[in-house]
This record gives sequence, C-alpha cells and structure tokens, in this order.
Amino acid sequence: MKKRFLSILLVLAMLLSLTACGKEESSVKSGKSRDKDDVTQVPSKEPTQVVTPTEEPTPTDGPVATPTPDPSKPPVPDVMEGPSFVVAKGDGCDRYCDYYTGDGPAFDSEIDYLYITEPGFDGLAKAIRMQNLDEYQKDDTVRQSAAELLDEVTYEFGYKWYQKSYIDVTRNDSKVFAYTRATDSFLGGAQNYWSRKGYVYETQTGEPIDLATMITDMKGFAEDVLALFSVYEDDYGYWDNWKERLTESIAEGGIGWTAVDDGLIVWCNNGVLAPYVVGEVSVEYPVEKYFKRFNPEYIGAYGYYEKTSKYPEGLVGPLDSWSYFRSEMYGELFYGVVDGLGEMYWEDLAAFLDELGVAYEGFGDKEAAEHESDAYAIFYDREFDDRYFVYFWPEDESVTGSRQVMDYISLYFGDYESFLLIDIDEDGYIRYNIIDCSFDGKRDSAYVYSAYEALDVMIITMDCYYSDIKQVYER
Repeated sequence: MKKRFLSILLVLAMLLSLTACGKEESSVKSGKSRDKDDVTQVPSKEPTQVVTPTEEPTPTDGPVATPTPDPSKPPVPDVMEGPSFVVAKGDGCDRYCDYYTGDGPAFDSEIDYLYITEPGFDGLAKAIRMQNLDEYQKDDTVRQSAAELLDEVTYEFGYKWYQKSYIDVTRNDSKVFAYTRATDSFLGGAQNYWSRKGYVYETQTGEPIDLATMITDMKGFAEDVLALFSVYEDDYGYWDNWKERLTESIAEGGIGWTAVDDGLIVWCNNGVLAPYVVGEVSVEYPVEKYFKRFNPEYIGAYGYYEKTSKYPEGLVGPLDSWSYFRSEMYGELFYGVVDGLGEMYWEDLAAFLDELGVAYEGFGDKEAAEHESDAYAIFYDREFDDRYFVYFWPEDESVTGSRQVMDYISLYFGDYESFLLIDIDEDGYIRYNIIDCSFDGKRDSAYVYSAYEALDVMIITMDCYYSDIKQVYER
C-alpha cells in the first residue's frame, strides 16, 4: 500500500514537471547578450515584427547605385541655362553709283556680331570672336568686290545690291551653345545668293561639336533624313539624283545642321536637292522620336522639360548690370545725359552735371561755346575713370547763330580703346554703336538699342575676353 502510494506520487510529480516545461517554452525568456545588455527573445513560432526606421541610414563609403536608364524611353535631360549674349548689328557700308535709279545707295551691307556678355566662358567667347572676325573678313571682301563692280557699271539699274549676314541663336544651355549665320547677297544678275551655316559648340569649353559627335548612329541618321526629305520631293521638284546628292552631302559633312532644344534642324542649301530657285529645304529631327541616334551627353531640354536656373533662388546673374559693373551715381549720370540727346542745350548739361557734382570742361568760354558748331563737353566718372565727350550741333543749321543742342556722345572706358558712340537714328530712337577694335587692328561698329546690352558688351565682353586689345587711354 505504501509502495503503491509512492508510485502515484512519482507519476504526479512527472506530470507536473512536463506541464511546467511546456509553459516555460511558450513564454518569453529574458536574459543577457554576450555584451551584457538586456535582450528580449521572441519565440521562433511567432511572426517576427518589422520596425521601420524613422532616420535615414548612415551612408557608406561605397559606390551609390544609380538607376539603370530605360532604353525604350528618351533620357531625362539635365541642363542649366546657358551664358548671356548680345547680337549687335553691324553698320557695314554704303556705296553710291551714278547709274543706280532707285532710292538710297546702290549697295549696302549689314553684318551681325555675337558677343558673350557673361564671365566664365572663355573658350566659347574666343571661338565666337574668331568666327566674328572670319565673317568680317568675308564681308570686307564682298564689299571690295562690289566697289570694283560698281566702278565698271556703264548701264542703268534699279535693283539695290547688298550683302547681309544674320545670326540666330538656336540653343543655349550648359551643354551646347549653337547658332546659325545666314548670308543673303545680291551683286547683280538674275537672283540673290542665300546660304546658311550652323555653328555648334560645347558651352563650357568652346570646342566645336561635329555631327558625328552629336549623332552616334550616322547610318541610321542618314536613313532617317532621307525619309524626312522625301516627303517634299513632289512639292519642290527635286533633282532625279537627289538621294545620291543628299547621301553624299551627309557622308562628306556638307549637310547643314544646328542643335536646338528639341533635337536638330537639318537643311540643304540652294541647289543641292532642287533647282536653285527653290531655295533652302529643311526638316526637323526631334530627339523624342530618334533618341537612340543621339549622344546622350548632348541632349537638351526637349519637350516639356525646362532648363534649370544657374543662379540660386533670390540671386541674380552678372547681367543685372548696375550692381556688377557701375555705381548708382554712374547710372543716373549716364541715363540723364543720354536722355538729353537732341533736347539739352549747353547750359542744361552744365546745370545737370553741376547738380551731380561731376567735373567737366567746356570748349572756350560758355557763352561763345553755345554758338560754336564744334562745341563739346568732357566729363567723367571719378570712381571708374570713364570719360564722356558730348558734342553739340546747331539746333537749326539754316539759322546763323542757332543754339547748340546735344547731338551725340562718345563714351570711352579707362582701360581699352573700344568705345560707345551714342546718337539718334533716322527714326528718332537712341542708338548705341559699339566700336569694336578687335578685328586684327581694324575697327568696326555694331549697334544695339539697349543701353544695358551695349554696356555689357563694352565692359564685360571687352574686359573679360578681349584683353589683347586693351590700351591705356591717355588722359
């Protein structure tokens, strides 16, 4: 009986022990890690809870993975605004001929000049300056030829002869600066001569970009362009062998092209695809359609994309002019005198300068100078040593002793020979003539109608990029 009772007790003890073990295994255990920190262990049968960190992970020193571009979609462009620039129109020259029966001169010429008006683009400014010089020399040759031809003319003619060169900037961003120069000339004969050429540069270096660099698949490009031009075959009456002509032009680099934000503009000049009278034939080559042909390094802000501003929000660029290159007093002085062209008399100018405390000197005594045809005043900005020569002319040339009114202004800058000649054009508008001395010792002028643009060319372009023509102006 006693043995049986002990056996029952042993069985109960074993059951209790097993039950206790089961409860311990299903409960959370607390203990210490190897580093003596309190830890909490979760049973393996329960789902592990994932906690999302609220802080950014600490960056590692290793390379950061970049997303792989989708080859089936055009790449996303990453470009900023390009440099500021000014296109100024050259006066060229006029030439008369006794046999010309029309109005005005028998021959006139015009030429556009392009100026980078922002510091930091030395290579680009140099490349454009050389192109300006090259075009100036070509224009000069045509003018000389026109002069010789007009001297030989022995018959009357009524159509004006001319030579004109126009610039159109087609793309300007941090990757590519591109423009075209179109030449339109007529030196007698049946019709005028028209041609266009594109100039494409790397913005940061000024290195020219050729078509084979812009386009990575020239074979595919040629096929695309043939298809694009074929649309106009019947409309323009192409030559029978136009496809061979176009293919050869592309292969030899003779096709006209320029870069635009949306891709390329491609053209053939007069006589390439069709008779000369048809003129230029051009097509668009959009990057969104042909993006696989383009070098992705040169893709611009096409479609709905926009260029990023190169200046942080709230700041302005160097062409917000007065803070960059001259004082407020200088601006007040400059605009006050310029506004007086054709209106200010000698005593008005003297009073205005005296009010601003500007030094000046007149020609002879004031009373006599008011009636001298060559009367002038000289004054200057004391801080920057820029000097003005203000010239007067009789208000009414037909009246003896007529009062002198301000006629034009020459503005010289202290550290180089180039200057501004400010006058009034035939329509009564104030015109700013940039006298550019950078053409191999020759001097040519180009005009704009904005004082800001004129001063930016003279003070930024000439000062930053034309240092080889700087001369000390003797006072």
